[in-house]
Amino acid sequence: MTRFTLIAVAALSLLAPGRPARALQEHVAVGARLGTLGIGADAVVPMNERFTVRGGVGFLGFDVDLTGRFGLADNRTAELSLPSALYTFGAEASFGVLRAGAGLLVRSGDPAYEITYGTGATIDIGGGFYTQSDVRTLTTTLVSGSTAPYVLLGIDSDLPNRLGFFADLGAVLMLDAGFEMTATGDPAVLNSAAFRSDLEAERREAEDDAGGFVNYWPIVSVGLRYGLR
Repeated sequence: MTRFTLIAVAALSLLAPGRPARALQEHVAVGARLGTLGIGADAVVPMNERFTVRGGVGFLGFDVDLTGRFGLADNRTAELSLPSALYTFGAEASFGVLRAGAGLLVRSGDPAYEITYGTGATIDIGGGFYTQSDVRTLTTTLVSGSTAPYVLLGIDSDLPNRLGFFADLGAVLMLDAGFEMTATGDPAVLNSAAFRSDLEAERREAEDDAGGFVNYWPIVSVGLRYGLR
């Protein structure tokens, strides 16, 4: 994101006649944050007293063991894999301690939920019944474009020595998102018309159960920011 920040500084200096880039950089701030966009950092560059541009990166890249949760049946293990990195770039307007912003988020990959079936498991997929020898894993991936818009509201609170606390609340709008399902197991079963029909039925049912939640990635972040002025 450093390249984007430098481009933004140069562009804004051209858009503000009589105000050199040095003046824009007087109140540059860098920060560290933690939340649903991962553990990461961002930089804020002002356009004027109210408007700023902001770029950042957050790192996720870990797996969450969900075995035994959400009513998962016996003889199964479950794991949620998250994207390794999330990049953001946008603009914000300040109203005292309050902020409103919008921009673009870029994901390094799609989150995926994988169930692995153990010996003796009986599996219901789209109304069809299978065993562990038929299906060994079932993976559901939340697929959308790698780039999506976001909106957020935030608060800022000044602390001593150029430090500031900030918090963000918003959502990434993945309006074209949907589920993809894949399986591993016995090729004869997986390639059959009956299994493919059952898998598609299971995918549609999962999307119906999720409803509009598949279209939104929540933004909840808190952090500290240091002014370089």
